Amino acid sequence: MYGGSGQNSAVRRSGQFGARVTGLKSPDRWTWPTRGLLWIDVAWVIFALANLAAMFIFATWETVPFHFIWVSLTILYGFRVWRMRPTLSVLGAIIVATAAVLIVDVMRGTQPLDEVTEVPLMSAMFLAMVWHARRRLAVIDEMKRVSEENLRLLERERRFIQNASHELRTPITVAIGHAELLQRATDQSTMAADARVVTEELMRLRRLADRLLLLAAADDPDFLHKKRIEVEPVLVEALHRWSPTPRHWRLGATDEAVVNADADRLALALDALVENAVKHTTPDDWIELSVRRNHGVEIRVADSGSGIPVEDLDRIFERFGRAESSARAGNGGVGLGLAIVKTIAEAHGGSVRVRSTVGKGSEFEVVLAQAQDGDSASSAR
Repeated sequence: MYGGSGQNSAVRRSGQFGARVTGLKSPDRWTWPTRGLLWIDVAWVIFALANLAAMFIFATWETVPFHFIWVSLTILYGFRVWRMRPTLSVLGAIIVATAAVLIVDVMRGTQPLDEVTEVPLMSAMFLAMVWHARRRLAVIDEMKRVSEENLRLLERERRFIQNASHELRTPITVAIGHAELLQRATDQSTMAADARVVTEELMRLRRLADRLLLLAAADDPDFLHKKRIEVEPVLVEALHRWSPTPRHWRLGATDEAVVNADADRLALALDALVENAVKHTTPDDWIELSVRRNHGVEIRVADSGSGIPVEDLDRIFERFGRAESSARAGNGGVGLGLAIVKTIAEAHGGSVRVRSTVGKGSEFEVVLAQAQDGDSASSAR
């Protein structure tokens, strides 16, 4: 069920989670010299031969071209980490060639004998660099392997949540229908109350399944269907939906604001903010919805409720993240509402922020870009 699609997704998204790209090339991907010969290899060979000739012709100045050969080999290996056999072959060829020219110069009397000791010294330094480069390459390959494995696990987890949410919705919907029939058909108050409890709990499970499904689908390319919408009617509709809940409802400042957004997703995010405000307020508190134009469109939900401690502000937008005070008070929810708000806001290219004072209330803001005249009337993410 997860095989091919998960691997393809991991390949598509490896740029996001994969190991950092470096200048090193994996030696196992180049069967040099039979295949994968690059222009830089050819250029280096020409450069090395030219310096060998210079060592032979300008015998008294051979130190300069000698070091040019070894330094250029080290630089080349930094770009092209060959396999061990080609590396040792090239190293052996350079050792033989440079040593031969030095011996000729010694025999001609243009260089002292101890100059030949430069060859094993430079060889040892090059081998040390080879060891460090291959060690670094092994670490990078391991990081990439772990990263790709994590991608596959994340994809499987996402698909599991998506499939599980789909599978949960059907039996929950059937059970809700039967529970509602039972609640309406019975005359006994006790059985009616029990049926109402069953219905409420099943509704809660369905909301949970719907939210899990939404979070799992957040990375899908058709997650959003954008169009130009006015924000004020979205706020008014939200107030109508929530007005039966006993709170002091307010419609604050409503600047004229148009955004390029998915109306259904935006309404869902607004409902999640209002639901969060309801959970942290009492019937005597007020909840206010407003929209302002500043550097962008700021959609605000403020309340005069219990507020959120400072130490909890960093985690309330995480999935299944709840404030400690909310958990102790037994407020409903599993910590997905604000995560959904953040997911929807970021999917629109916006952000969400919060200001809160314990005992005085909280203010949440979803910040979106103002729609421009050139924005398309309808588009998918």
